[in-house]
Amino acid sequence: MPSFNHLLINTLAVALVLGVIVFVHELGHFLAAKLFGVRVETFSLGFGKRLLGITHGGTDYRISLLPVGGYVKMAGENPMDQPSGKPDEFLSKPRWQRFIIAIAGPFMNAVLAVGLLIPVYMRQYPRNPVLDQAAVVAEVEPGSPAAAAGLAPRDKIVAIDGAQNPTWETVFLKTAVSVDHPLGVTIERNGKRIQTQLTPRSDGPDNPPLVGLAPEEPARFGKISPNSPAERAGVKPGDRVLAVNGKPVLDPGNLIARIQEGEPPRATTALGTVGQPLEFLVQQGGATKTVTVRPRLQINPTVPGMPGGARQWMIGASFVSDTTYVRLPFSAALRHSLQDNKRYSMVILDLVGKLVSHHASIQNLQGPVGIASVTGEAVRAPTLLPLFSVTSLISLNLGILNLLPIPVLDGGMILFLFIESILRHEISLRFKERVYQVGFAFLLILMTVVVYNDIVRAVVIKN
Repeated sequence: MPSFNHLLINTLAVALVLGVIVFVHELGHFLAAKLFGVRVETFSLGFGKRLLGITHGGTDYRISLLPVGGYVKMAGENPMDQPSGKPDEFLSKPRWQRFIIAIAGPFMNAVLAVGLLIPVYMRQYPRNPVLDQAAVVAEVEPGSPAAAAGLAPRDKIVAIDGAQNPTWETVFLKTAVSVDHPLGVTIERNGKRIQTQLTPRSDGPDNPPLVGLAPEEPARFGKISPNSPAERAGVKPGDRVLAVNGKPVLDPGNLIARIQEGEPPRATTALGTVGQPLEFLVQQGGATKTVTVRPRLQINPTVPGMPGGARQWMIGASFVSDTTYVRLPFSAALRHSLQDNKRYSMVILDLVGKLVSHHASIQNLQGPVGIASVTGEAVRAPTLLPLFSVTSLISLNLGILNLLPIPVLDGGMILFLFIESILRHEISLRFKERVYQVGFAFLLILMTVVVYNDIVRAVVIKN
């Protein structure tokens, strides 16, 4: 169960992050309103009771009691208020100016999202060549959704959920937003195309959805345990295993399976129970060589579903990913930040579309509790880079969600402006008032459901 200090840090972290994001959002509205001469009555850092502030140029710049975000109150902005018709009121301005004022908040969220990733990528930009490769399957986990869909090693995924010739990154993003909902998949096998459906399965609140697919990637060794079978055979960190007993190794999972295959004859030695010799074809430096490894029967504490671990054949070596981290110059960091935020935006919009069409579950959404947990973990990291990354993603999410055509949100205001442009006259304030009330009720219900999901996840984790 999380300690009080743990919960306190999570709460303060999410208050800080959401405060910055909402403040930047409202700053966008404020600057655009000032640009077009709209009278801004209040610019508040925080909500609730006014603690202190100054009034300048007709605007009350204040700090309020609850330090979570902030708000901007423009004259004549609220359709529930009766506008006086003064030229400095929001509703007195041309529609194109009101549109810019409305969209300025989400735009600033996007600017913040892009800007925060730049220092992250200038310090450590991750490069994983596997994500950019064509989606050729290396292995399929037995009993997984991929196995149920009929996928097999060496299959090439040529289409998934409408995306043609996807990379592994596209496959992972598509499956991440489609938990418990089928995805149309087309595979190419031996020159023939086969259509099937893949349904990712939930694997717990803190884990990515279970799919059961593994991409082809090098089975490269990391740390070698002293006096282990791998060390005795002459295996070194960085070696790549190409085959075991003549069978190709397509990924680390293949290698583990090759080691576990069959029931090798056992022999008891001073080092424990060892199995029959296995011939490893390894790439060591620029050369290829064959080494003989005799696995040892040991307890593996990391076996899923086995709290106490399970006895397995092991060789005493870990695996490392080919992911590398490089420092990008500013221009390259900006370019990659723009590209990644564009890609994340498409994923968010894809999820929203699936929610509307009932092809995704609302249980996938995280509310304040979930956001606080993720933000708290980022705050506890030794550097600020994880916090910057998390804040960037949350800012992008809130910016896009604010553009949804729901009254009370900026997107609702933009929708009204669009309709009024077509009708060539203003919609009655009484009608807007009723619609805004419905929109507020909808958001309240949505937030209640999301918070409920958060609580259920917390209970699951606790148990």
